Amino acid sequence: MNLHLTFDKYITHQHPFDNDYEGKVVTTLIESRGNRKENKQTVFYIHGFCDYFFQYHVMDYFNERGIDFYAIDLRKYGRSLLGHQHPNYCKSMREYFPDIDYGLEFILKEKPSTQVFLLGHSTGGLLATYYSMFGLLKERLGGLILNSPFFDFNIPFYVKPFIGSIAKKKISKDIFASNDQMSDVYGKSLHKSYDGEWEYNTMWKPVKPFEVYYAWILAVQHAQELIQEVVLHSEFPILLMYSDKSGHTSKWTSLSQSSDIVLNVKDIEKIGEKLSNTVEKVCIENGMHDLFLSSTVVREKALMSVFLFLEKYRK
Repeated sequence: MNLHLTFDKYITHQHPFDNDYEGKVVTTLIESRGNRKENKQTVFYIHGFCDYFFQYHVMDYFNERGIDFYAIDLRKYGRSLLGHQHPNYCKSMREYFPDIDYGLEFILKEKPSTQVFLLGHSTGGLLATYYSMFGLLKERLGGLILNSPFFDFNIPFYVKPFIGSIAKKKISKDIFASNDQMSDVYGKSLHKSYDGEWEYNTMWKPVKPFEVYYAWILAVQHAQELIQEVVLHSEFPILLMYSDKSGHTSKWTSLSQSSDIVLNVKDIEKIGEKLSNTVEKVCIENGMHDLFLSSTVVREKALMSVFLFLEKYRK
């Protein structure tokens, strides 16, 4: 049975699925209360790793411009994380496809003629791309918007060939084997308790990220490889957004709040521009990893880029 809860700005719809290898599993769709019957376009937001939807200013921005907005907290993330689960764990990125199916089915049932664009950040950008290529309802999508998508691991080139073999070796001994060495610099650059301007639930998005499971690493690597083997059709528009520079991932510097300190922006551009014959690239000066959490001027430029893209492809 679905659980529906109403808040000031949004309604959550928590949907249960059949049990998986950890037991009970749910996903949570966030529906903006600012959506309107007359709106013709819908943005469907997918968060990244160690993340959940809390960017209400993004929701407000699109609602104010006549665009419906939905977001999802994927299974084992945010509002969908249950006590018995390993946070953010998966064996395949396809495990999230039913979550997206549910969200799209809900949106299209409410408004069958709406033009839906997936908007994915970081790992959510990878997932949105992967779904656009292989998902059940991919034909119902009007386009793809990518905010610093996770198309490659930000590690030295001589280490990349060994990621898979290392992960497989770890998993062979323990399916929940993990690495707890993630830096807290990005978290500190965001959260108001440190050097950032944002408040959010640190139980769902801890300043020092959740441990990274090797099964998740393998799942991500597999999806990254597959999206480079497929070119989306020429009429499928993609907006590819990324910062103009990458910064130090594990040490605070003068660039920590004006660069992408999670991913290599050159990888994003190199891989992203080949996804379709209709890729519009936007390099955002001084953008952080989540462009929508950057300084005011920077995030407004990123949001305006999305709005102009949507206007261009409005039907």
